[in-house]
Amino acid sequence: MEFKITEVRIFKIKQRGALLGYANIVINDCFIIRGIRILENQRTGRFVAMPARRLPGEKREYKDLCHPLNQDVRNLITKEIFNAYDKLDEE
Repeated sequence: MEFKITEVRIFKIKQRGALLGYANIVINDCFIIRGIRILENQRTGRFVAMPARRLPGEKREYKDLCHPLNQDVRNLITKEIFNAYDKLDEE
């Protein structure tokens, strides 16, 4: 089965620190990932962070709920999200 992102929804927010907004993606018209964070900082520029939950304990540690298993898929997800994000600025 071919991996294809069939829909991207962007939810921009008033910038709060590094957070620019959120994205939901639909994969192959049958699986949705909600709550992907769109972030930007001076050191690394723009990037996406997969949905995560905080681990119990005193440290502020988080574990991704889902994530790509290879760099090619991560690059595709990032590219599609940034394309959709940039299109909102053009409208």
